[in-house]
Amino acid sequence: FSKNEKKLVWTENKNWINSKQILWENFKGKLVLLDFWTYSCVNCLRTLPALKAMWQKYQDKKFIIIGVHTPEFEFEKDLTNVRNAVLKLGIEYPILNDPEQINWENYGNTYWPRAALINKDGEIILDHVGESGYDEIEEEIIAELKKMKQLTNASKFKEEKKFYHPDISPEIYAGKTRNQGLGSAKVCTKTGCDEYYDSGKYHPNIIYLQGDWQQTAEYLEFKGEQGYLAIKYFAKEVNVVMEGSGSVNIMLDNKAVRAADAGKDVQVKYEKALVFLHGADMYNIMNQKEYHEGVLKIIPCKGLKVYALTFG
Repeated sequence: FSKNEKKLVWTENKNWINSKQILWENFKGKLVLLDFWTYSCVNCLRTLPALKAMWQKYQDKKFIIIGVHTPEFEFEKDLTNVRNAVLKLGIEYPILNDPEQINWENYGNTYWPRAALINKDGEIILDHVGESGYDEIEEEIIAELKKMKQLTNASKFKEEKKFYHPDISPEIYAGKTRNQGLGSAKVCTKTGCDEYYDSGKYHPNIIYLQGDWQQTAEYLEFKGEQGYLAIKYFAKEVNVVMEGSGSVNIMLDNKAVRAADAGKDVQVKYEKALVFLHGADMYNIMNQKEYHEGVLKIIPCKGLKVYALTFG
C-alpha cells in the first residue's frame, strides 16, 4: 500500500453487512483497521480469532474494523453467500462486500489477507500481509489508542505461532486459468471422447481425474455417474473449495478416512467419510496430527464443482 492517504469507495447501502452504509466522514478522529479478505480463503479464516478479539476489546475506544470482502471466485460475489458466511463465522464488525474489487484496486492490493491500519488523521501507518503477525497489529493499535487517550492498559491477544514444513503442498487451483496442468488424459469411450482416465501413477501436487469432468476457467465440474479426483499431497491439513448439492466421499490411500484424521466438515459413518455440501464454501476435509504424504481421492456427487485445494 502507498503511505499516501487513501479512501474506501463506498458502494450502495445494500453491500453492507452488520452495519448501515458508513461514509468516510464517520471515520474522522477514529482508528480504522481495514481487513481485505474473502470467505473461502483459509489464510483469511485463520486471522478471524485475532480480529474478533480486537473488535470485542476496542470497539468502544474510537476504533473500528472494516472487513472489505473481496471475492476470489464468482460465487463469492453473491451477497447472500457472503451474508451466510459472515453469520456462520460469527463476525460482528462491519463488512463491506466489494464484488467488483473496487477498493482492492484503489489500494493496489494483490493479497488475501491484507490489513491496513489508518490513524485518526487518515494516514496508513501499518501495512500487513499474511495470516500471522496480528499480535503485532494489535501492538500498534494499542499504541495509537494510548496516543488518542482511549486506553491506559490493555491485555494483548496471544497469537498461536504456526510453522509449516518447507515441503508442504502449495495451493492448487482446479480451473484452467490458474491450473498448472492435469495429470490425466482424455480417452474415448462408447459415450464419446471426453472422459478422463487415471493411470494410478501420481506425481505430487497435480490433479488427476477419472470419469467425465469439464474444466472451466474457475473450476472442475463432474458431469458423469462414476469417477473421482485424486491428488498426491504432503501436509497435515487439507481444505477444498467446492460447490454442489449432495455429499462427496473422501478416501486416503484408497481407504476411508479415519475419524481421527478427518477434518471438521467430514462425517465418518457407514465405513465412509462423507462431506455434506451446503453450497459454495471451503470445506476442511483432513486434519491430521502429523504430516502425511498420501493420495487423497474425492468421489463426487454429480455436478460437484472443485475450485481449489489448500494445505496446512
